[in-house]
Amino acid sequence: MVEQTAPLDLVGVDSEMEKVYRRLLERGGGTSDDVAEACGIPQSQALALLERLHRFGLVSRRASGEFLTVDPRHALRTLVEAHERQLASIRDVAGTLGAIFDTAKRATTGGHGTIFISGPDVVGDHYYRLKQAARTEIRALIRPPFLLAPNEPLDEAAVSRGVRVRAVYAASSFDAGRGSQELSHLVSRGEEARITPALPIKLTMADQSAAMVSLNLTDDSTDCLFTEAPPLLQALSELFDHYWATASPLASNSNSDAPMPDSPLKRKRNPSDKEQNLLAMFAAGVKDEAIARQFGISSRTLRRRIQELYAELGTTNRFGAGVAAARRNWV
Repeated sequence: MVEQTAPLDLVGVDSEMEKVYRRLLERGGGTSDDVAEACGIPQSQALALLERLHRFGLVSRRASGEFLTVDPRHALRTLVEAHERQLASIRDVAGTLGAIFDTAKRATTGGHGTIFISGPDVVGDHYYRLKQAARTEIRALIRPPFLLAPNEPLDEAAVSRGVRVRAVYAASSFDAGRGSQELSHLVSRGEEARITPALPIKLTMADQSAAMVSLNLTDDSTDCLFTEAPPLLQALSELFDHYWATASPLASNSNSDAPMPDSPLKRKRNPSDKEQNLLAMFAAGVKDEAIARQFGISSRTLRRRIQELYAELGTTNRFGAGVAAARRNWV
């Protein structure tokens, strides 16, 4: 017997049909009497199975009543393609069915709903569907604890279809430990990123149509609100806009391989991407150890470069650097 290499029931060939089909393949064909005798089944049952195989295009039928096998490399491919077309037609109506689902949900909640969700699977499902549904813009306030897997592919896919992705990161996002953000990857995937000292919540918004908000900021909690309520979406949108306006931009690191300028004598120039990010992390209060890790350098090297930057800006501390940089329109 030929070893089974594929679950033929996935294309409608059940175990009884497959048994007969394999018997025919071994002998090149046969009649209903041959099949009945070989498989120990009534002749009427054997004929019914052969007729089904014939309808599936796996065997041909002669006027004499003999059934001949068709090359399975062609016959099965045709059968699979037919099922793929059927599945594609089901996929095509998903949008229509989804609209019916949304209408029914709004009717049962009295309009645009707000629901409580909890648990990694439920929260993750809503989170990924929220980002996939965005058509114009994704906005996010991001801070620890990080409970879900990294979502860079989702953001990259959104950017590739023309969605603007904006995120404000709390300084604690860059600390060591689980979920630590990598500065070199934030803007390189098309995201517009900014940094701020602290955030009160975690938030993700898709367009102006839906949002998820954290309800608890402990490591072991996944409690969230998922909302489509316009008044709440407007309030969350204004909250995001406030933090976006006050946060410090992170540069794209397009010259990430280039060191920070060593000379403190250059007065009329624009900051490098690394200098802009360094100043942004200063303003947000990120610790030196976390900054050094983001730049891939030692703490000693970072301290030397900080002193060089202080000298160029004419200051001796972080606060003075921020003031001097603002005067030069560096931040």
